[in-house]
Amino acid sequence: MQQKTSQSRIAAVHADAPAERLFFALYRLWMAGYSSRDADYWECAFDVLLRFVGQESAKSLQAEFHLFTRALTEQTHKEIIWRFSACRCLCRDEFLVLRLIAAAQQSDQDVENLAATALLGCGEVDTLLKASRSLAAALRSSNLVLAPIERLPVSINLPHVSHSYTLQ
Repeated sequence: MQQKTSQSRIAAVHADAPAERLFFALYRLWMAGYSSRDADYWECAFDVLLRFVGQESAKSLQAEFHLFTRALTEQTHKEIIWRFSACRCLCRDEFLVLRLIAAAQQSDQDVENLAATALLGCGEVDTLLKASRSLAAALRSSNLVLAPIERLPVSINLPHVSHSYTLQ
C-alpha cells in the first residue's frame, strides 16, 4: 500500500470544506497583513493555499489576493470592516466581498457593480472590478467556485451589522 503524503492527508481532512470558508480564511489573512503591515500573515495565507492547491495555483492565487485586497484598501472611501477571527459569521463588508466575487464568477455585472459601489462608498469601481474579476477567474481555475448568492437587497446606508450572513 502506498504511503499518503502529508499534503494528501490534509486535503482528505478538508475535502468537505466549502470554497467560501477557504476564501475567507485567505481574505482575512490578507486584510490582517495590510492592517498590521506584517507580511507574516501573507506567508500564512500562502501556507493555507498549499494545503488545498498545487504550488503553481497557490502562487497565482496569492498574487490575485494581493491585487484584490490592495485595490480594495486603496480605492475605498470608507473603512473596510472585516473579522480577524475564524468566525463563520460575516460582517456587512465581508458579505459584500463574497457577493462581489461570487457575482464575478457568475458574470453578473449588475450585482458586481452594486457590491463594489457599496464596498468602496463611491461609484469609481473600475479598478476593484478588474481585480475582483481576475481573482474570481483564478479561483475558478483552481476549482474554487463560490456558491451563487440570492439577489438579496443590500442597502449602502445600513450600519455595521455584526452577523449579517453565515457561511454554511
